[in-house]
Amino acid sequence: MKNEGPIKAAVSVSEMCRLLKMSRSHFYWHVRKGTFHAPLKLANGRPFFTASMVADNLRTKETGLAVNGEYVIFYERQAASTTPQGSQPKADHSSLIEGLRSLGIPSVTHEQIEAALAVCFPKGTSGQDESSVLRAVFRHLKRLGGA
Repeated sequence: MKNEGPIKAAVSVSEMCRLLKMSRSHFYWHVRKGTFHAPLKLANGRPFFTASMVADNLRTKETGLAVNGEYVIFYERQAASTTPQGSQPKADHSSLIEGLRSLGIPSVTHEQIEAALAVCFPKGTSGQDESSVLRAVFRHLKRLGGA
């Protein structure tokens, strides 16, 4: 896993998950299993990781040797197969669906998410923080009252 630059002195959980390319729930599952370091807490209670913890976690993802010394196999998503001409591949909204479920919206469809994204982010979500996208979609669905 190539890093974009030097690792910061303190990294948030969101940043750690982005570096590892996994959802928060999947990351915390691995933390409970001892695969990755558990975050430390700042004085205000916010979780964070030190630079050495980040390096260890990234090394774990690269090598398959967990910080607790056990072996772990990470499944990588397969490249999408070619789609028929004229149709676009469906975007993966699994992390949004997971986040919305944790916020109390248990049944949301890909179509509802696509519609909410089109309204909230007409120019697309590139460059947007995952938590900002989740918050905007959540608020939009709550305003509609259907969720």
